[in-house]
Amino acid sequence: MYRKFILVLTVALAGGLAASAQYMCEKEGTVLSYKSTTVVDGKTYDTGFTAKVSAVTKDDAGVVTSLIEETHKVPGNDFAEIKNNSSFTYNPSTGLTVDHLLSAEEFRKMILGITGEAMRQMGQTLTESMLAELEKAITVKGDLFIDLPAEPAADAKVPNRSIKAAIEGFSMTMNLWNFKYLGFEDVEVPAGKYVNCMKVSYVLKQSSPQGNEKSNIVTWYAKGIGPVKKTTTDNKGNLISEEILSEIK
Repeated sequence: MYRKFILVLTVALAGGLAASAQYMCEKEGTVLSYKSTTVVDGKTYDTGFTAKVSAVTKDDAGVVTSLIEETHKVPGNDFAEIKNNSSFTYNPSTGLTVDHLLSAEEFRKMILGITGEAMRQMGQTLTESMLAELEKAITVKGDLFIDLPAEPAADAKVPNRSIKAAIEGFSMTMNLWNFKYLGFEDVEVPAGKYVNCMKVSYVLKQSSPQGNEKSNIVTWYAKGIGPVKKTTTDNKGNLISEEILSEIK
């Protein structure tokens, strides 16, 4: 059971629109649907999800922020779902798009959501008082994000990043290591064909009392859209999961 909820957390650890300079969607209300499959203990699960641009804002410096609400299926349970949030920012003066994979606040919300879903599956209810108490008990430090410059250097040195959550002696850490820019490729998915997608790779390591898990991730970002394809493999090259953009509404 634990592995399935960590899977949702990982998944959580996102054609038809006009192309633009940024590697994100800034059209509020747009819903991007992804076909996704994930392998757990030799069994393949349908983990398809949607990513909705719930709000778009612009600050005084012209930096645009797109807030994304993701709705994920729970592996092995077609009637349950987990919601979590992420965001993108784009600075037109520098041409830099940032994919904010997981902030401290969103990590806290994600843990609360997973805990509530786990309790519901066990026939228990997470009351408002219990939720408030749990929220106070969670401490989170760090931030996971990816820089997507307009013209990345292949040999760019990108620092490792990490985020850690702790709850009464229990802790979980996610580390993003060995990030690389792999150039540009055309990608064809059910939602359409996208040219000159930025291709990046990195290693994601999760550490918890249940053990450590390390995965290798490759993601393709299309201009004006964001991620259109993502693959996750283990150290032996075996496929753990794949996400492809299937539809845009």
